[in-house]
Amino acid sequence: MFINFIYLAKSTKKTLLTLTLVCAITFLLVCSGTFFPYSSNPANPKPKRVFLQHMTRTFHDLEGNAVKRDSGVWINGFDYTGMSHITPHVPEINDSIRAHCEENAPLCGFPWYLPVHFLIRKNWYLPAPEVSPRNPAHFRLISKEQTPWDSIKLTFEATGPSHMSFYVRAHKGSTLSQWSLGNGTPVTSKGGDYFVFYSHGLEASAWQFWIEVQVSEEHPEGMVTVAIAAHYLSGEDKRSPQLDALKEKFPDWTFPSAWVCTYDLFVF
Repeated sequence: MFINFIYLAKSTKKTLLTLTLVCAITFLLVCSGTFFPYSSNPANPKPKRVFLQHMTRTFHDLEGNAVKRDSGVWINGFDYTGMSHITPHVPEINDSIRAHCEENAPLCGFPWYLPVHFLIRKNWYLPAPEVSPRNPAHFRLISKEQTPWDSIKLTFEATGPSHMSFYVRAHKGSTLSQWSLGNGTPVTSKGGDYFVFYSHGLEASAWQFWIEVQVSEEHPEGMVTVAIAAHYLSGEDKRSPQLDALKEKFPDWTFPSAWVCTYDLFVF
């Protein structure tokens, strides 16, 4: 109908120019904040949703040595405005603290709660003190063995809070052939990395699982990089003084979901 309307108009050129101008003006008004997209009105709430994850990250090399460690509040906004409307209220959240992708880590080296990394182009990382959960997560390699069909089977054990995420990236010359999760067939998320979400009740035994890696070409940097994130979504471990103070600065038309997490990366 829209195309037919253009052809029925006396001047196609003028019609197209008018429509383009209207679209451009609307876009500028929205971007400038004239059409403010959020509201805290209980009768018609339109909150801006933000994730705040106060985390400590530790990166290990092939020998198991900790080669990098940092801490901060990782910030994700789930719409097109990013932090543009937040910065006037929380000045420390600005483009000078844009998060940078760790190129050699799965999902850029951040503790994604869900595999939506390909949908969010911008996030922010505000430096903060280390977190120290009372119930720290533990991750270890139980065994490494060669199978009769010439692949390498790595068996892991993880303990921690009720919600954890596991990430895998196969190195060049290696492929993930199977694992003990789901139906046994590894499926990549968008971008080629693997994402596994694990949750359990209040009482649970250690999580044991294995992955199998087919190596066609050995490399000195190892065959696979894995990482595990522990998400503390309840209890005292969920909070930190820095996280509470930051949340208080957000305006009432926002809905910040905040929790503490840890992220540990290993190479095998």
